Amino acid sequence: MQDLLEGELEASALDGLQQELRENPEARELYREYVRLHNALQIRSEDVDLLRVVPMDQVVERSQRRVLRRVLRNSGMAAAAMLMIGALMMIKICIYEPPVLVFITSPGSEFSLSGVDGEDSPDGMAIEVGTRRQVQCGTVELNFGSGVRGIIRGPDDLTLHRKDLLHMNRGTGRFEVPEKAVGFMVSTPDLVLTDLATVFGILTQPNFLDEVHVFTGKVEVLNRYGLKNKQLIVADEAWVAGPAGRWTETPLLRDPFHTELPKSAPAAATVLFKDDFETDTSGDYTSIDYDRGGAIKGGFAIDSAGSGVLEIRASSAAQLVHRSSTLGGNECFKTEWLTQVVALRQSSSAPSSSQILTDDPSKKRSSVRLRVDAGVFEIDFARDFKGSYEWFNNSPYTAPETFWVVRVSETEFCWYRGASEQEQVKIAEFTFDSDPGQLFVGLQAYMVTARFDNLSVVESPDSSE
Repeated sequence: MQDLLEGELEASALDGLQQELRENPEARELYREYVRLHNALQIRSEDVDLLRVVPMDQVVERSQRRVLRRVLRNSGMAAAAMLMIGALMMIKICIYEPPVLVFITSPGSEFSLSGVDGEDSPDGMAIEVGTRRQVQCGTVELNFGSGVRGIIRGPDDLTLHRKDLLHMNRGTGRFEVPEKAVGFMVSTPDLVLTDLATVFGILTQPNFLDEVHVFTGKVEVLNRYGLKNKQLIVADEAWVAGPAGRWTETPLLRDPFHTELPKSAPAAATVLFKDDFETDTSGDYTSIDYDRGGAIKGGFAIDSAGSGVLEIRASSAAQLVHRSSTLGGNECFKTEWLTQVVALRQSSSAPSSSQILTDDPSKKRSSVRLRVDAGVFEIDFARDFKGSYEWFNNSPYTAPETFWVVRVSETEFCWYRGASEQEQVKIAEFTFDSDPGQLFVGLQAYMVTARFDNLSVVESPDSSE
């Protein structure tokens, strides 16, 4: 631990220390005490003896009594009393306070720390007021001196503004707040939350509206924009901070929020198929023009003028399906959507972009269509394919965004959004009534010019329901 605090600990030894801290509560308590002692000795080396210092409240109380007695005897001692109070304030400044926040990470985590104005961070796994911590991948446990505990899934971007105020610029966090820490606050780009002794979760990611999920107790939230409305959220409720300042209720989620640090690093996904559209691969796809029938005539392009994207220009409905890429069990169909779909003012039909799964690439149909219609998520089964679905989170999104379809079993599927597996937010689960058989992956556009990037199929042991 001494090597860690002095910045000399080797990477392999750091992994071992973090593993011990994750699994051993006694080791975590010893770590906290060692950090406190280390800081105290640093200050003591500057001629301030913290190990024998009298508690501050006793110092102030005794000094006040002495000052008052002297003032009553001789008003001429007022100046000396002021000097004494000043000296006491200097002692208070020098008195050691334990770290505001310490943290430990899950295996395989990558993070960076920076102090105020980009200065180097404090030594060790401690965060002081003004410190910014960013996690590129992994999960982090936060332990505040006040007793607040948080588990944050990366990628995240956090800054400690005050002892009781944490700003989350992005991340998925679950917080446990004891009675003694009532008033603890978390801010995001969209909201400010004040805790009233509870367990709650916050989802804040770029291009999404921020969400608050309360598991026990209650919190008060303030929308930072528009009407700046306050909302009291109680146990088993979840709300979304709307762009106009209004709050909208949404289904309560538990899956995105970790209650403990993962014991091992996530396994890497195996890429089965990928098209990054950096070259013209249009010959690998079957195109269908729903309005005119047959192939799309000049209505789509891959890597046009070196754009590195797929573009579908659809006056009606147009569909592209890869001829050889299929979605099997425990496999995931992933695509980046680059186009924001908005409603047209003078149209009874709303434009849309879709991911589709179809049993036959050459036919004008899909077995199931996962559609975004002006920000609203929809699931459509073909007439001869029956099924059901359950929504988990269909709050509006802003492009660009990544959408994932996971085939959990022959008939069960999950639909997610999020830039990485660590950021995945489940939109819905859908189930075919019977095995739909082999399904090819594809994309569809309706009354819009839709642009996509990085279509892939991956096999991942971490693709969870």
